[in-house]
Amino acid sequence: MALANISPVSPFDVNNFTAGARTTSGYARTLSPSLDVAYGESMRGIYVGVTGNVSYVKWDGTTQILVGLLGGFWHPIPSLMINSSGTTATSIVVGS
Repeated sequence: MALANISPVSPFDVNNFTAGARTTSGYARTLSPSLDVAYGESMRGIYVGVTGNVSYVKWDGTTQILVGLLGGFWHPIPSLMINSSGTTATSIVVGS
Protein backbone atom coordinates (compact mmCIF):
# COMPACT_ATOMS: atom_id res chain seq x y z
CA MET A 1 0.00 0.00 0.00
CA ALA A 2 1.42 3.35 -1.01
CA LEU A 3 1.28 6.40 1.22
CA ALA A 4 -0.48 9.39 -0.24
CA ASN A 5 -0.16 13.12 0.41
CA ILE A 6 3.33 13.08 1.89
CA SER A 7 4.84 16.55 2.07
CA PRO A 8 8.50 17.19 2.87
CA VAL A 9 9.36 18.99 6.10
CA SER A 10 12.13 21.54 5.84
CA PRO A 11 14.95 21.39 8.40
CA PHE A 12 15.18 23.92 11.23
CA ASP A 13 16.89 27.08 9.99
CA VAL A 14 18.70 28.99 12.76
CA ASN A 15 18.83 32.12 10.57
CA ASN A 16 15.04 32.15 10.19
CA PHE A 17 14.01 33.77 13.53
CA THR A 18 11.57 31.10 14.60
CA ALA A 19 10.21 30.29 18.06
CA GLY A 20 13.40 28.53 19.11
CA ALA A 21 15.46 31.65 18.51
CA ARG A 22 12.95 33.89 20.29
CA THR A 23 12.88 31.85 23.49
CA THR A 24 16.64 32.25 23.99
CA SER A 25 16.70 36.00 23.31
CA GLY A 26 16.31 37.10 26.95
CA TYR A 27 14.21 39.74 28.67
CA ALA A 28 12.77 42.69 26.75
CA ARG A 29 12.98 45.19 29.64
CA THR A 30 15.34 45.32 32.60
CA LEU A 31 15.79 47.63 35.58
CA SER A 32 17.94 47.89 38.67
CA PRO A 33 15.34 47.91 41.44
CA SER A 34 15.35 50.06 44.56
CA LEU A 35 14.93 47.78 47.56
CA ASP A 36 11.52 47.93 49.29
CA VAL A 37 9.96 49.77 46.33
CA ALA A 38 7.42 47.98 44.10
CA TYR A 39 8.31 47.81 40.39
CA GLY A 40 4.80 48.78 39.27
CA GLU A 41 4.45 45.54 37.31
CA SER A 42 5.35 41.89 37.70
CA MET A 43 8.85 40.99 36.51
CA ARG A 44 9.62 37.50 35.18
CA GLY A 45 13.24 37.12 36.24
CA ILE A 46 15.89 38.17 38.74
CA TYR A 47 19.57 38.56 37.88
CA VAL A 48 21.96 38.24 40.81
CA GLY A 49 25.43 39.70 40.28
CA VAL A 50 26.98 38.48 43.54
CA THR A 51 25.82 35.26 45.24
CA GLY A 52 23.58 35.70 48.28
CA ASN A 53 20.06 35.50 49.68
CA VAL A 54 17.15 37.29 47.99
CA SER A 55 13.94 38.22 49.78
CA TYR A 56 11.19 39.12 47.33
CA VAL A 57 7.44 39.61 47.08
CA LYS A 58 5.73 36.99 44.91
CA TRP A 59 2.89 37.72 42.47
CA ASP A 60 0.31 36.75 45.11
CA GLY A 61 1.68 39.26 47.67
CA THR A 62 3.51 36.80 49.91
CA THR A 63 7.20 37.11 50.77
CA GLN A 64 9.78 34.41 50.13
CA ILE A 65 13.51 34.23 50.85
CA LEU A 66 15.69 32.23 48.48
CA VAL A 67 18.97 31.24 50.12
CA GLY A 68 22.23 31.23 48.17
CA LEU A 69 21.11 32.32 44.71
CA LEU A 70 24.09 31.86 42.43
CA GLY A 71 25.61 35.07 41.12
CA GLY A 72 26.09 35.81 37.44
CA PHE A 73 22.84 34.19 36.27
CA TRP A 74 19.24 35.05 35.45
CA HIS A 75 16.80 33.15 37.66
CA PRO A 76 13.25 32.69 36.29
CA ILE A 77 11.51 34.02 39.42
CA PRO A 78 8.37 36.18 39.00
CA SER A 79 8.42 39.04 41.52
CA LEU A 80 6.79 42.35 42.42
CA MET A 81 9.46 43.77 44.73
CA ILE A 82 12.85 42.98 46.30
CA ASN A 83 12.97 43.42 50.09
CA SER A 84 16.00 44.85 51.89
CA SER A 85 15.35 42.71 54.97
CA GLY A 86 16.78 39.26 54.26
CA THR A 87 18.55 40.19 51.02
CA THR A 88 22.34 39.75 51.04
CA ALA A 89 22.89 39.38 47.27
CA THR A 90 24.09 42.45 45.40
CA SER A 91 24.04 43.81 41.84
CA ILE A 92 20.42 42.72 41.37
CA VAL A 93 18.57 43.40 38.11
CA VAL A 94 15.01 42.38 37.26
CA GLY A 95 13.58 41.70 33.81
CA SER A 96 10.24 41.22 32.10
